[in-house]
Amino acid sequence: MAEYDSQALPERHPGLATLLPTGFGQVVACAAGIAALLAAALAAGFSAAGFAWLAQLVGPRFTDSVTALRACLDPRAGSPLAGWIAQMLLVGSAAVALVVRFMRRHRRDDYAGRYRAWGWLATLLLAASCAAQVPLGRAVGLFVAEATGMAFGPAGAGWWVAISGTLLVGVSLWAVLPLHERLATAMWLTAAIMAWGMSAAATWVGASPRLPAGVGPAAWAAGSGLMAIAMLVAVRSVVREVRGEAAGVGSRAKSRGSASASRATADVQDAAGDDEPQERAWQADASPATDYTDGSDGDEERDTRHLSKAERKRLRKQARMNRVA
Repeated sequence: MAEYDSQALPERHPGLATLLPTGFGQVVACAAGIAALLAAALAAGFSAAGFAWLAQLVGPRFTDSVTALRACLDPRAGSPLAGWIAQMLLVGSAAVALVVRFMRRHRRDDYAGRYRAWGWLATLLLAASCAAQVPLGRAVGLFVAEATGMAFGPAGAGWWVAISGTLLVGVSLWAVLPLHERLATAMWLTAAIMAWGMSAAATWVGASPRLPAGVGPAAWAAGSGLMAIAMLVAVRSVVREVRGEAAGVGSRAKSRGSASASRATADVQDAAGDDEPQERAWQADASPATDYTDGSDGDEERDTRHLSKAERKRLRKQARMNRVA
């Protein structure tokens, strides 16, 4: 049997939330890496001069190999490298959205299940990743067009754009607005939705002299990268909320703590103030009894011991009962 150290147990490995970048520099580095990766893949695919130079460099013997390589990189082909990177980014974005959902469901002042918005957002991102490979939009558009008898866009593509766009905008607002630090997340989300809208418009219009082929897939890949960056910014914002580092969270917590301390101090002072007159009343009622002697006892036999707190409370209670009687 294979031998493992105790550190290999699954329970000892950290969760995904602890592995995500939460520092400002880390998020910036990840965003720059995503942008550089997509830019390199798209630039290599659109570079016709680069492929011509490569074909001239390797000679006519490797012409088919250069053609196959161009098919892997060119966004105008069926499944280019940039499209695959975009799908992986969308799957990762869905996983990050689920992490945000699991953290926000433990927020104490949450209401109406606002954390569920992140679960719906993860579902929409997975559907977008599927639609990039499977003709899901065409199937939904044709179904709605045949059901309503209204053709909206080429092959019903307008129905898919309208339904998916409305859901994405609505769920994004539902998820982002409750955040304390929402501006950066909203900006990246808006940029991603605009890039996807450009991709839908390019697909709707089709190829033209002013709009070369490949613009639609390239805009789709760019929108997927922007969505991944938006999810990284969102999880950083939520982690800062959980740790009390977000703008406004720490100050409100401190104000609540100071208010609680003030109330506790006031209660102690009120209690002390209530006991003081009772103490004086008890001393006034009890002083004749404690000073009374029958003359047979000496001064040294008088009761001068210190009364405990429980005895003082009992005597005060008896004094109040005697006054009521």
